[in-house]
Amino acid sequence: MESVDGEYIAECFWSGVTVDDLDELDARVRVRIRAADNVRYRGSMLVPEDEVVFCFFDGPSPEAVQKVAERARVPFARVVKSTHFVPLDERASR
Repeated sequence: MESVDGEYIAECFWSGVTVDDLDELDARVRVRIRAADNVRYRGSMLVPEDEVVFCFFDGPSPEAVQKVAERARVPFARVVKSTHFVPLDERASR
């Protein structure tokens, strides 16, 4: 079994996307993710002005995340490794 060791973004260029679309997307991902070992869905971010959605995942590889995204019909253009940064003052208090 692979370990969850990376953060990934599924980048979606989604013309006309709405908040309701994201609610449906989130539900689909959460159902499909149960079938995929070692991938965790962390939510999404909509940039309405650019019609872009970023879906955030933790997983062992971009391929593992891509499989989940494909099963959930996430309209992604690519899956890329990412790094989440917490502000310095918040890191010290954790």
